[in-house]
Amino acid sequence: MVNEKDNAIVLGGTFPHKLLITKLKQRGYFVILVDYLPNPSAKNDADIHLQESTLDKEKVLSIAIEYNVKLVISVCVDQANVTACYVAEKLGLPHPYTYEVSKTVTDKKAMKDIMVKNNIPTSKYNVVDKVDIENLDLSYPLIVKPVDSNSSKGVRRANNDQELEKYLRSALEISRDGRAIIEEYKIGREIGFDCLIQSGEVIYLMSRERRKMILNEKNPIQQIQGSFWPANLTDDIIEKFMIIAKQISDSFGLAHTTLMIQAIVNGNDISVIEFGARIGGGENYKIVELLTGYDIIEAGINSFFHRQMETNYVQPTEYISDTYIYVQPKVLGEIIGFEKAKEQNLIEYSNIYKVKGTQIGRDLSSNNRVGAFIVKASSTEKCVNNINQVLDIIEVYDEKGNPIMYKDIYSIN
Repeated sequence: MVNEKDNAIVLGGTFPHKLLITKLKQRGYFVILVDYLPNPSAKNDADIHLQESTLDKEKVLSIAIEYNVKLVISVCVDQANVTACYVAEKLGLPHPYTYEVSKTVTDKKAMKDIMVKNNIPTSKYNVVDKVDIENLDLSYPLIVKPVDSNSSKGVRRANNDQELEKYLRSALEISRDGRAIIEEYKIGREIGFDCLIQSGEVIYLMSRERRKMILNEKNPIQQIQGSFWPANLTDDIIEKFMIIAKQISDSFGLAHTTLMIQAIVNGNDISVIEFGARIGGGENYKIVELLTGYDIIEAGINSFFHRQMETNYVQPTEYISDTYIYVQPKVLGEIIGFEKAKEQNLIEYSNIYKVKGTQIGRDLSSNNRVGAFIVKASSTEKCVNNINQVLDIIEVYDEKGNPIMYKDIYSIN
């Protein structure tokens, strides 16, 4: 291929990577998108789409060599960051942290082990490679998850031995290396904390309170409906998050990166669920920008080059809530109602993730999100009012015209 521009590979055609690709083009790159899906969200934004797995490190390495690329990047996909760092080290390309570090921050067992060793607060856990629940020394309820999956696949809450065995078997099947983690469930508010690590120092950006799906005996899935931004946190809790972020930076060798932390807050106590040395997916970057004016995608790019990340942003004066649209495992048809909701000034904006004709998978995870909408208001109470009205208006249909949106997973109050 004759091309006078520098070539860059973007790993994963997710929604945030649409803007990533645009920004790389503005910097003069010819962008090659690698994604195993035939029609990922960012396909039409790239110069070329190669339908290959972002998890196949050797394949991506061969593509990088073939196209003589100058950059291999992902800013919001955990496992893709492992591939990016692997290829970058092999070819001497920019990367935010080493390949070894990339493995420790994406393998839940390695992450837990290092957190415990360095006194970072987290729940008690066991790692297993077979369905054996004897001698776990853990108290129900328990959370079960594969050690190395994306999109919250296989993450379930078990309340007894029977459920634990069932969900553990599923998690082991999903895990690429056949391991699962079992940890004690913590009661409290689930908080997301976004920050920058620059020269080893922590810069606070944003917080959010994640809203879980309605949980019952028929729905053990640990998946979120959306979040409220910013979360209502005391200065003391924010300071504790800053201390924990610094501990993570020092313990994992993260000197220059974006960082997102998921934790349970109960009173003055914080228990870290996990973290990602990346920006959040979905609407994360857009919401941060709407509330603060800060460009976190740009920060993600600069982290690969270890360049100074801008830290100028305004404090939020309003609240935003994002709500994800989940559907049944059908072939996607039409999504209706967003335009009507916009006409009624109920939503700030909406976004559709999947194209018509996409087969939706069975496992209810972020891969089953077909879209999202954002509301913005002066209070969380006004956000709730708008969300409930929008949920009454919108609907999703399959290719045969049957409604397929999960509407019983929402409890907005």
